[in-house]
Amino acid sequence: MSVSNHNSVGQSSFGDFTISLKEVTKRFGSFEAVAKLDLEIYDKEMLVLLGPSGCGKSTTLNILAGLETPTRGSVYFGPIEVTHLPPEERDISMVFQSLALYPHLNVRENILFPLKIRREKPAIIASRLAEIVELLGIGTFLERYTHELSGGQRQRVAIAKALVRRPRLFLLDEPFSNLDAELRRQLRAELVRIHREVATTMVFVTHDQEEAMAIGDRLAVMNEGKLVQLGSPLDIYYSPVNMWISRFIGSFPINFIPGFVVDGVRRICHFRAGYWPIDVAPDLYASISKTSSGRSIVFGVRPEFMKLSNTQNGGAIEGVVYTRQILGTEILYSVHVDGQEIRAVVPANMRYETGERIYITFDHVDAFMFDSLSGLRLRSD
Repeated sequence: MSVSNHNSVGQSSFGDFTISLKEVTKRFGSFEAVAKLDLEIYDKEMLVLLGPSGCGKSTTLNILAGLETPTRGSVYFGPIEVTHLPPEERDISMVFQSLALYPHLNVRENILFPLKIRREKPAIIASRLAEIVELLGIGTFLERYTHELSGGQRQRVAIAKALVRRPRLFLLDEPFSNLDAELRRQLRAELVRIHREVATTMVFVTHDQEEAMAIGDRLAVMNEGKLVQLGSPLDIYYSPVNMWISRFIGSFPINFIPGFVVDGVRRICHFRAGYWPIDVAPDLYASISKTSSGRSIVFGVRPEFMKLSNTQNGGAIEGVVYTRQILGTEILYSVHVDGQEIRAVVPANMRYETGERIYITFDHVDAFMFDSLSGLRLRSD
């Protein structure tokens, strides 16, 4: 059934509310903001569109909202195509980075504005207000105006205004980016709770991978208009598909260590100071050796998996402490090994001084192996 024959699409019309973007491309002149995007968003999940500035995530959100029309491709809400359906007929609500609150109305009037526009009955308005006030804990400042509120309070009001309609799809475009770090962490936790309680589909746009990891059921990581990887936060953290993903996801910059695999020798060989033994899985080793013996590869090891010690053991290589950053319960060390910087995060009770000689190593099971030319992760399958 084509939506072009309908004036509006009600909640019941959508049926199964899995959202599908099929071969969606968006161009602005010669610039391709989104390129052949295929993506499914599951009913009632929190999907995070994550990526650097200019990667196409906000454009994708605007296409979902109906604020942009794809140059090519289709958008489906359940079984119904909504590619050309205007925003007001999609049963959505949005919260932007710049909050759409009316300064001449108080908090109560701002929240209820969408319901009054729809001419809802007074009993429904009263019920929805009570529900949203309890959900967001904003009952103490309903009579205030927006200029009398803190940044966090204004953010809660914007979310309340968007949720009071009970939309099938709730879109958030970097809503916390103007807030300080502590308030952002607090509102992230509240948003996770709200999502669980209201049980509606949410799509959240951010460039902050820490924020994405904290709130998302799944992450759709984008770069240069393309979907690079889709999966749960832990799947993407522990199984990145390429070097770019492994660099982009993680609290600390990953270590990239050049090496190679040769027939009969399963190890990394780069530093003049010695070798780091790598026990490559036999099936992966066989696959690499069969196709390109001696091929250059790159090992990726996250700093939290590097190990430091005062003594040489287990294939550790000697290095010199260059810098350290105290992070509270942990310390981030930069260690120079033959001119290459290796970062390690260790518990704060492991203290080394700048200029001190120490030994550094890692467990092979914590290392990713990448093709040095394509940047793709090498897998046994």
